[in-house]
Amino acid sequence: MTENPADGVYVRRGFLPPAELLRMLSAVDRLAPAWAPSQEMRLLGRGHTSQVRSGDVLAQGPLDEIRQVLAPAVLRWAQTCGFRFPAPPILQLFPVRMLGDAAEPAYQEPHTDSYGTHAAPPICSNVFYPKVQGLTGGELAVASAPGGDLSEAVELTPRTNTLVSFPGERVHAVRRLLAGERISIVINLY
Repeated sequence: MTENPADGVYVRRGFLPPAELLRMLSAVDRLAPAWAPSQEMRLLGRGHTSQVRSGDVLAQGPLDEIRQVLAPAVLRWAQTCGFRFPAPPILQLFPVRMLGDAAEPAYQEPHTDSYGTHAAPPICSNVFYPKVQGLTGGELAVASAPGGDLSEAVELTPRTNTLVSFPGERVHAVRRLLAGERISIVINLY
């Protein structure tokens, strides 16, 4: 099922076939020893937010498997949504794990993504949810228009096996997660 809640924002539920989703969940489970607090890595996640350090040798196998499953499907989807790439895009992929806690909620501050030497934001940002459980809060907020802020954001509740795609220059954030767990895989195409 496809939704278009705002101009340029696309939601695809049931994104992966069941066998590929199971493969993805297995790879995500194998990342368990590699999660590190986002704040320690000087990233934008706060509270109980963690990511996998780039270069973590133990994480490379599962990350490669995630990349093999998601990257081609996400690129095809982005092109279907009308995103155009002048050359084969450069891929940035990273998982984010957030655990809800009413006393110290997980969240991400408003931002646009960036990657290495690329001064410009991605052409297309994509967030895939392989695992979501018992959420209170934790919505993905995306500016509803280019150059906009989050005062009139589109708020999307994460659901397992859902992909959200939007122009990379759009400001986005994750609202405070008070309970539950959400794992997302960010796939940026530059």
